[in-house]
Amino acid sequence: MVISSKENKNIKLLQKLSQKKYRDEYGLFVVEGLRGVRDIMQFDETLIDQIFVSENKSDQFPNANIVSERIFASVCETENSQGILAIVKKPISRQICSNFVLFLDRVRDPGNVGTLIRTACAAGYNDVILHDCADPYSGKVVRSTMSAIAKVNLILAGYEYLSNLKRENFNVICADMDGNNVFDYKTDQKVCIVIGNEANGVSDEAKKLCDTVLSIPMDGKIESLNAGVSGAIMMYYLKYKTN
Repeated sequence: MVISSKENKNIKLLQKLSQKKYRDEYGLFVVEGLRGVRDIMQFDETLIDQIFVSENKSDQFPNANIVSERIFASVCETENSQGILAIVKKPISRQICSNFVLFLDRVRDPGNVGTLIRTACAAGYNDVILHDCADPYSGKVVRSTMSAIAKVNLILAGYEYLSNLKRENFNVICADMDGNNVFDYKTDQKVCIVIGNEANGVSDEAKKLCDTVLSIPMDGKIESLNAGVSGAIMMYYLKYKTN
C-alpha cells in the first residue's frame, strides 16, 4: 500500500519531527539519505523506528513504508534525499565512558555542531557534552554528522559537568586564542576539550573551571579559525600526541 495522503498518521509524525519540541517529546528524530540510514542500521538496528521510501525505491527496502513521490518530497528537508528516510530513536545518554571528551559551549551553528560531533566520533572522543548548543537532532546537524549522531554518547548538560570531570581526574582544556601553543603541550591525564561559541568563544564561567588554556598558532594574516576546524585540530593532536 502506497501512502498518498498528508493525513496519514506516520506522515503527520514526520512533519512534527521537523520541530524540536516534538523531537524532545517523542525521543525521535529523522535521518535522510541512503548512507545515513544504512550506517545507523548497521551500527544498531534497534534504533530504527520506521523507514520510509519513495515509490520508485520500494524494491530496496521491502519492509519500509512506501510513500508517493509527491508526499515524500513534502516531508524531506533536502532536494537530494535519495528516496529514503528513517525515524530514529534518540540513543539514551550514558555516563562518561572514555578518556577523551568534547564539551561544546554554546556552539550555535548547526553545521559546526554536526562537524564537531562527526570529528569527535572519528577521533575517538566517544563522549560529547553540549551546553546551550544548536539542537543536535535537527535535520542540518544530523546530516552534518553523517550518522555519527547515533555513534557517540551525547550528553546535554551545564557547566557543572566540567567540575564532575575534574573530580574524575580529567584535564579540562579551554580552546582560546590567548592560550599557550597546543603543539607544545603534553599530558598523560584524561582530556576534556572545551570549544566555545563562534562569536564569543568559551564563556568566562566555563574558563574558570578549566585547568589549561591552549591555542592554535596562526599566521598574522588570519585572526581565527572556524570552530569545527579548531576543534578537529585540537582533538586529534591532544589524543594522538599524548598517547
